[in-house]
Amino acid sequence: MSRVLTICRRTAGLACSLYSTALAFGLFFAAGALSFAFSLEMAEGSQTPLAVAWTSAVAPVLPVLAALLAMDAWSEERRSGRIDALLTVAVRERVFTAGKFLGIYSLTMAATLGLLVSTLAMLYFFAPATLGNQHLVSFAPGLFALALQGALWCALSLAASAMCRHAAAAALASIALTVALPRGLWFALMEWAPQGRMAFGEMPLDAHAYDLASGVVSTSTVLSYVILACFALFCSSKATASLRLAGRGARALRASTALTIALAAALALSLLALVQRVSTTFELEFLVRGDNGFSARTRNILADSRGEISITAFLSRKDARFRPLVHFLRTLAGESEAVGGARLSVRYVDPRWDIGPAERLVRAGAREDSLIFERGRRRAILPLAGGFDERMCASALLRLATRAQRGVVYWTTGHGECQYTAYEPWGMSEIARNISHCGYRNMPVDFASASSIPDDCALVIIAGAKSDLSRAETARLDAYLRKGGRLLVLLAPAETAGLASMLSAWGIKTSNTPLAGARTLTGTDAIIGDFSEHPVAAPLEGSQIVLEKPLVLRPSAAADIAGADRVEYSELARAGEACVAAAAERGAGTGDDLALRPTRIIAVGDAAFVMNGQLKIRGNANRDFFLNAVAYLAGTDAITEAGTEAGRLVTGMDRAEKVRFVVASAIVLPGALFALLAAAAAAKRRRP
Repeated sequence: MSRVLTICRRTAGLACSLYSTALAFGLFFAAGALSFAFSLEMAEGSQTPLAVAWTSAVAPVLPVLAALLAMDAWSEERRSGRIDALLTVAVRERVFTAGKFLGIYSLTMAATLGLLVSTLAMLYFFAPATLGNQHLVSFAPGLFALALQGALWCALSLAASAMCRHAAAAALASIALTVALPRGLWFALMEWAPQGRMAFGEMPLDAHAYDLASGVVSTSTVLSYVILACFALFCSSKATASLRLAGRGARALRASTALTIALAAALALSLLALVQRVSTTFELEFLVRGDNGFSARTRNILADSRGEISITAFLSRKDARFRPLVHFLRTLAGESEAVGGARLSVRYVDPRWDIGPAERLVRAGAREDSLIFERGRRRAILPLAGGFDERMCASALLRLATRAQRGVVYWTTGHGECQYTAYEPWGMSEIARNISHCGYRNMPVDFASASSIPDDCALVIIAGAKSDLSRAETARLDAYLRKGGRLLVLLAPAETAGLASMLSAWGIKTSNTPLAGARTLTGTDAIIGDFSEHPVAAPLEGSQIVLEKPLVLRPSAAADIAGADRVEYSELARAGEACVAAAAERGAGTGDDLALRPTRIIAVGDAAFVMNGQLKIRGNANRDFFLNAVAYLAGTDAITEAGTEAGRLVTGMDRAEKVRFVVASAIVLPGALFALLAAAAAAKRRRP
């Protein structure tokens, strides 16, 4: 063992004296930071834990680091001729192999830990909201995943170095074997298969990193990496031993060495097949759960639920959404148990393998790619076509526990409004689907042809009308409001005079004052984070909504009228000194005494903030703000008790801060690290 440690220290020390090691560390830190910045951008607003996002970003660049660190392990010995002297020492080849492997592996893991520390430091300075209540222990499963993969990459790179005379050739062979070959084959399968990812699932290496980082540990995955790493080290040892065999007399020995490697490969394949058949999966939720948990609304719904609720995930196990969905549902079931709510039993039905259960679900009205919530005879089906989140699942549970909503949300048409049936980026099909998940139906209404608004109307939505409302249409809408109607207006930049005058009569008016000084993501939008204590906005405290060139709103003269017709004007959200979302309510003081339904109006100075394209910018609370407004107007105020899901990953960085984060983490820090390591390597070379 002492010889192994001696060779380990010598290998690590020799690597630290090479400029290639300084370059490898610098490139790894730069590539890892860039990959993490991209992963953070894609995961922002989702339920992806920070540790999982970091692990998934680092895993693809780890084999390149191992290849660059191991390329000189044996190649330099062969090039300089020191290999002949080493092979004459009374030390077995496997001892050399173990020592060199540990030296390279220790440097690889040191770089990985250093990247984690630098990432957390950069997030602390640029996006402290991202860290939240994160604990370092939540990164332990991710580091374990990288340690497993790093061991395999170092072993394979060491074997490539033992088989190549030049370091550059060893590095290229390692990268081809650990990066190009597996990912190239996977992309080829994606192009060849008609169903792509649905047929073959995710890239296995990325899926393993995601699973392990999220606390889902499979014994077959762990043992497979160990078996393959041991086989690669065995090949490295035999390749080194074959260097002793020269001349014609050693042909038999070389043939026996090749046969030994072939038999070892057969044994490795047999062991891989065995561990796959006896695989066991267990979870480490206590490590990855963290303190973020769920929002207050979800916890209240879970705590109020009783009995047993069955949740069935009806989708293929090879679907890219399967792993995060499994993690989320298991966490949801654990949260329900923690708050003393209903017992949530989760099961999974693969339509391609579980034929019997799949047929029963189809007969019950469910479709593939959906979640089915069942309690007794009641059933709520949640399609997964538009994704899933905590709010949607909580709404489905609420629908099982309460009476079905009978109301209809009417969307006006005929004035150039955004269509709730349009699936394009400028449509609003996504937010309409969220409304339907809350138990309401979406229906169109044309004031030009409708003599009155139907009695089943929960509220009316005017989403960015571009043409003027006629006097007759304005009169019908005004009559509906005077009977206690509810109206949600999303204002277009060039709002018409007819609608603006009607809003003014109800206490809200638009202003041409330009919005200045607001934070921005793209340069044209505005990040809004200043919310009032109104029931719609208060739950969003600490969150952010993004509005595209919002109009400024102010109270009109109608808000100053006293008496029974008094209109109460309330600001909902502000950008600096300017109000960009407001509410007006008439009759709030008389409703309790006279049993009158108060009139409620909410106006938002932007019609695009809940379009499909804007909702894809997931790091905002636009969806939550809109649905809170719908719940408040429809009279189900309890739904607005919660804010955005507490488990969402939100950085809180605007465009300028994101640029500074990338520059500091992917350019400045790696450059400084390269300069420091290069200076240390130069100092070691100057020593006698």
